[in-house]
Amino acid sequence: MANSSLRIHPAIGMARVGNSTEYYLGPETMAASPHGASAITGGLPIKPGTESTHITSGDIRDGSGRLKRQAARFKIFQYPNEGEKLTYPTQGGEEVLIGSTVDGKKVTDIIWTAHLANKKANCWEIDEDANKGIELYKPHPPIDDKTITKLVSTPPLRNPNFDSTSPQNPYNVDPGDTNRLKKLVIDAGPRAIKASQGTKPIKFDDEPKASYYDKSSGTITDLPNYPIQFPATNGSGANGSDPISYLGEILTEPNGRLLVLGGHGLACAFDNQGNFDAEQPLCKDVDNDNWLDDTSDGPVTAVLVFEDGSQQPVEGSAWAVVTDPAYAPQTLNVVNLWDDVYNTWLENFDLQPEVYSNGNYNPDYKPFFQDDIFPTLNAAHMQMWNTNLPDQAISAHERMKLLTEEKPPFDIMKFIRNPDDSQNDKGAPLMPLSLGDSNQAFLTVSRQQYFYMQQWNKGMSVGASKLPIGAGEQLDKTILVNCLGGRFSPGIDLTFIVRDPNLYNKDWQNPAIGPFRINGESLDYASATKDQPFLGIGYIPLRSDPVQPGDLCKFMSIPWHTDYNSCATHTPAPNPGGKITDKNVYSGTVNTTLFWSWPAQRPVAVYTFDDLSANNGDLKATKQRYSVRGEGTAAQENLKTPDCPDSKEFDTAAMNVGRYQNRRDILTEWVKIGTIIQGPAIKDYPDEFSKDYYLEVESLFKKDDSNLVVFWPNTVTDEVHPPKN
Repeated sequence: MANSSLRIHPAIGMARVGNSTEYYLGPETMAASPHGASAITGGLPIKPGTESTHITSGDIRDGSGRLKRQAARFKIFQYPNEGEKLTYPTQGGEEVLIGSTVDGKKVTDIIWTAHLANKKANCWEIDEDANKGIELYKPHPPIDDKTITKLVSTPPLRNPNFDSTSPQNPYNVDPGDTNRLKKLVIDAGPRAIKASQGTKPIKFDDEPKASYYDKSSGTITDLPNYPIQFPATNGSGANGSDPISYLGEILTEPNGRLLVLGGHGLACAFDNQGNFDAEQPLCKDVDNDNWLDDTSDGPVTAVLVFEDGSQQPVEGSAWAVVTDPAYAPQTLNVVNLWDDVYNTWLENFDLQPEVYSNGNYNPDYKPFFQDDIFPTLNAAHMQMWNTNLPDQAISAHERMKLLTEEKPPFDIMKFIRNPDDSQNDKGAPLMPLSLGDSNQAFLTVSRQQYFYMQQWNKGMSVGASKLPIGAGEQLDKTILVNCLGGRFSPGIDLTFIVRDPNLYNKDWQNPAIGPFRINGESLDYASATKDQPFLGIGYIPLRSDPVQPGDLCKFMSIPWHTDYNSCATHTPAPNPGGKITDKNVYSGTVNTTLFWSWPAQRPVAVYTFDDLSANNGDLKATKQRYSVRGEGTAAQENLKTPDCPDSKEFDTAAMNVGRYQNRRDILTEWVKIGTIIQGPAIKDYPDEFSKDYYLEVESLFKKDDSNLVVFWPNTVTDEVHPPKN
């Protein structure tokens, strides 16, 4: 019997789209975190072919100016003598590479299998107006539908009229219909690779080259009859729409690690029969029927091959997610994806009973300041690089960064929103100062963040010990820390489903599984037939159905570009005084202030390196620019989308700054957006400039004819002015 257990890390890996064939590796250090003796903080991606050498500004684009993709890197760790039940965190753990020894046997090869798919077009609407997230998967009255009187347990289905000659009720359409599964699901099928094959990539494309590791034969087996599906490829690109015939590729490093790359950031339009149709309207920010994109997700599995010819599967799979680019990789979210995932595990899986047990947080627990409290404070400080905060707010946030484990000199809880209270009545001075989700106007920290802040505020962090965590589980955490949490409407990286305990494998104390893993379905690839879709409806929130490839990304915006474009600034929704219905006509308590959506993942206002250089390093003299700017972004009043004549958009110009006025433009112009990185990582950064500046580089916008950035607070009635360069 083997003494060691094996697990793949990270449990959830993040790859990101780019229009280049080249790539770098995703960051393996936490955004904004102090990084050893280096002046450069964590969060920067890694140069390919290196262990941990971070990229610089010269590595963001290829030689032709195209935006490089981010690869997700997966590693295998062995944990000896763990007994029958795991506790978290696991100390120790040693990475397994080619040449490593596991239980006395030498590893000579590693066989990896991954499977990428996209199910967005056959998913349910995100409901960007009601913004109730997972609540819509509980019994509730239908939304805006008076023909159904009974309770329903899902939102309306996307593409309800697909393959129909008459309008369909979106609550009555069967998402398991065979034709829908064939023509609305992109399924590249599985691909297997041996690390000994070298670094030649294996593509997730429309070629009939599906393959997987067959444990009965112990070899990689081809699947010529697998029903690979790339709908709407019968056309050529036009009007921002491009046929999608590729979701990414896998390759290995010489030492045996797996790299998963995603697609090129394409969007594809189709008609109600599933044919390519570039003229389809693009009328919404989140739920656009008749559109596809090339983001994806799916499981990652591995098998070790030993020198004596024996093999050992790694029982617990990891999961790869392909999502939007990271335009500010070193900027930390006040609420990150780890906060939401970790909170779910604390409160539902008995992960750390010393922190949370029997429905309560332990009032005697001592959180470690640097790991449990400082990141939240530091994230608030970091928002200055992606938003139009005034000097007074910047100074207050900078002081947050100076606090220590000692009890704060003031009652900080008076300024932190309680996640268990309603957040629909007040913006400033309560923090975080961003828009909320789940039918809340303003963002709150997670419950475990709030608890840690309370404990620190009581002086409980003084002398607290750092929680020991092994390198593998640290990687699980790091990858999620670098992603967006808190505001899932629907978000950028993952969405509200991460709060659903049913998403995860509950058998986490099994040493072969471990925590934070997706409850993936066991897929019988040998049963695949050419004429039937292999993937079905899959995971539904709050149900026990296991997760299939494509089930994580399907709850995101379709296409992702329109949601990214829209989420610059907005008024709170729900608004304390109701809806803004007419220009300059508001009820007495309506909050007309514009707040930020996702500033750490979707920068709004930035300082550019070029502008700072023109001002000889004087940040005070350097004006900000909108991250999305230039031709097509000049804010308009009474805006209507050109191909959606019946749409009514925002009434005032101030509500339209920092985004493309025509949604179609973002489908092609996203590749021009610059990236915000720290000064010392910028090529030719002068030694005399501050090393603590985070500046936009590698923007391809040639001019700024959008609008002047003015300090917050902004309101819907503010005038907008063209910039003076």
